[in-house]
Amino acid sequence: MRVLSGSARGVPLKTVPDLDTRPILDRVKKSLFSILDAAGLLAGTRVLDLYAGTGVQGLEALSRGASFCYFVERRNDAVALLRENLAKTRLEIQAEARLGDVRVTLDQLLARRAREGARFEPFDLILYDPPFAFSREDATRGAVEEEMATAGKLLSGAHARLVLRTEKKVDPPQPAGLALARHWTDGPHALCFFTATHGA
Repeated sequence: MRVLSGSARGVPLKTVPDLDTRPILDRVKKSLFSILDAAGLLAGTRVLDLYAGTGVQGLEALSRGASFCYFVERRNDAVALLRENLAKTRLEIQAEARLGDVRVTLDQLLARRAREGARFEPFDLILYDPPFAFSREDATRGAVEEEMATAGKLLSGAHARLVLRTEKKVDPPQPAGLALARHWTDGPHALCFFTATHGA
């Protein structure tokens, strides 16, 4: 696993060596970031990387010109490696790595937004990559849609995107306040790009 492009191009990244994570394939990551770059969603943007693992996607965004990335991951071992990866890529000054539950962190960010009002800086890009698959019948689907809806309230405006990585066989979720703008597939892999339907 390595950074594909930008200021940290070629830097090898550490990953968690077990089956409880879903590392993104280089070809899928390359396609994802080509789409984001073409849409103007990298240079100077604020990124929220949820279920960040060791930071592979958020680090790619930073390397390609994002101004800041807030990483959220609940595993101690993954966060430790994420911080090592930030140091190796020399991108730590543009990042914050949070050890904690994604839903709790989202609620805290929304509470902060309510307190700070116009001083709060929302996110232009949210990378949402939970370490589990879900289907229409799966009990986790409703919880995922609710969590995505919560995350969507932190998007900066109409041009901002929330990107879900999932499987092609999965029906795209339908979270409240978000609309599916693009459904990209490659073999068994899929990326769902969502826009906010509410005001920023």
